[in-house]
Amino acid sequence: MAKRIFVNGMFYTLDAGGTKVEALAVDGERISALGSIEEVRSKSAGADEINLGGKAVIPGCIDTHCHLMTHGIACTMLADLSDSRSISEIQDRLRRHLKNNPTAKWIIGERFDQELFAEGRWITRDDLDKVSKDVPVMAVRLCRHAVVANTAALQPVKGRLSKEQWETGILTEDYTDLMWDQVPDYTDEELERAVLHAFCEARSVGLTTVHCQFNSMQHLGIVRRLNSEGRLPVRVRFQWPYELMSKLVDEGLKTGSGDDYLKMGSIKIFMDGSLGARTSAMCEEFCDEPGNCGELFRTAEELAEMLVEIQKNGCQAAIHAIGDNAILQTIRAIEIAAPEGNEGNRLRHRIEHVAQMSQQILEDMARLNIIGSIQPQFVVTDFWSQRRVGPERYRYMYPFKTMLQMGIQFGMGSDCPVERLDTMELIHRAVNREPDSLQECLTVDETLRGYTCGSAHAGLEEHDKGSLEVGKLADFVVLSEDPYLVDQRFLENIKTANTVVGGRMQ
Repeated sequence: MAKRIFVNGMFYTLDAGGTKVEALAVDGERISALGSIEEVRSKSAGADEINLGGKAVIPGCIDTHCHLMTHGIACTMLADLSDSRSISEIQDRLRRHLKNNPTAKWIIGERFDQELFAEGRWITRDDLDKVSKDVPVMAVRLCRHAVVANTAALQPVKGRLSKEQWETGILTEDYTDLMWDQVPDYTDEELERAVLHAFCEARSVGLTTVHCQFNSMQHLGIVRRLNSEGRLPVRVRFQWPYELMSKLVDEGLKTGSGDDYLKMGSIKIFMDGSLGARTSAMCEEFCDEPGNCGELFRTAEELAEMLVEIQKNGCQAAIHAIGDNAILQTIRAIEIAAPEGNEGNRLRHRIEHVAQMSQQILEDMARLNIIGSIQPQFVVTDFWSQRRVGPERYRYMYPFKTMLQMGIQFGMGSDCPVERLDTMELIHRAVNREPDSLQECLTVDETLRGYTCGSAHAGLEEHDKGSLEVGKLADFVVLSEDPYLVDQRFLENIKTANTVVGGRMQ
């Protein structure tokens, strides 16, 4: 690619010194110079020049936790149930999807949240039977840790269900696989269209790198082909299920294997479920469901054995843990496994979500240098969480500022499609919290650094990404307004004017 320079911008480099410059030069896909317009021009004779019209520029945002194949499938092939305010609205949306897809073998709707329903209850099998008694119908909760199915979907596995599961149609955690295993496979063409849709959306909102989970060799093969054809609009660092780790290890892969556009990232393990489905593993029972402490999927010792295997293969682990019990057991496992190749957490094992914290958890994460992968949009979506855990525990729910003050490093992500793929909404929610948690608000600068530098560190890529410095990849975002200057109450109104990846404008 020819040399080019970008001039007349307010570049917030987010380097250690907080340097601001007005011009940046690109050679190949990397930054070759920064400084005043005159300085950069003098070092880049004959380069193409792009005038940014005085707009603010930040390093490319890095989403450390998203499911973009899933999101793409939902956008291109499934019914959207998000923001539905009643069970009747859910039924209407699913009926409309069935009408528009009369040959569909399954009708699936994504992203319902029962907390929003006027009826004050979950959808049930009977509700979905009113959509169709003949075609299998499934509604997926936004956390994806719970589904509801109709009789046609449940009938083939009735013998494996409890009486309550059969009567309600509500399945959680591993039982959801009984439904997903019946859904017909998508073709390569369908999946390519889906993932490209999601990747293009990611770039349009200012993401330049995504830490994205793939669940099959088919999914990975499609993205590999797109990369070989030069068709990836964003850089991808993929998470991979522990259960399938051998498939990549047999290829000689480890964390960091790949090129600048597609790299192997971390190995994904689940320790518990979700707060919304009341399956996150808690030390004490849920306040709004006495007797239920959620589900712990494995012991610390069992997780430690898995971590030792991951470490021997040179891989980072990304461990899903939402409840305080799950987080405590994860920390314990990381400490047990550390002598076997992960001293000082050099592989940078991360805990995904870290929702329900405690003082002990915070101290242990800081002591062991464990990284958090946080989702600021959850702060608003989980509006019911104080009711679920009570005021005492709620003080430690998503304690971002405290994590920062205690030296706990974190990256930021959306968990899309659980949350919207919207960089400014994420930034807005980290900066603007509700009155009962104002002490955990981050500043604009702290949030931007978490979303760029922190996320790069969480992916072991701070030498290439996270800040705008000579030698790093020329990935940056041009914004419609300056996030440092606007009234922070309106941060979410800022738009992405352009996303530059490797020096190429969108």
